[in-house]
Amino acid sequence: MKKIFGLLILAICGLTALQFTSCEKEKTEVNMIVKNWNLVSKTILGVSVATDCEKNSTWDFKSDETYVIKDSCGDTKTGTWKLDDDAKTLTLNDVTAYKVVENTLVDLVIEMQVGDMGLVRWTFN
Repeated sequence: MKKIFGLLILAICGLTALQFTSCEKEKTEVNMIVKNWNLVSKTILGVSVATDCEKNSTWDFKSDETYVIKDSCGDTKTGTWKLDDDAKTLTLNDVTAYKVVENTLVDLVIEMQVGDMGLVRWTFN
């Protein structure tokens, strides 16, 4: 009986630890988005399609789930952002959804299918 009780306690502790680890991962991935990102490239099939205004633009994702995008021509866009639970989709203004390809402390890569243009990829650092 003591052996079964001990195994039950061990299983409960293991499941509790796993749950906290999962929550921590989600918080970490969201925290890695929160940063002022510099656009490195915008490509379709490896070919640069960034306009002169988009070059050197910044995408600033804030911890209050708002963002500010500033381009080099002085235009500014603002709104809200959300990273889904599995950290694979970044949504701006509850409308525009980007697939998150890479999300690290130093790199962010997102992509989106844009009509007939094809798969557009944005790379930030």
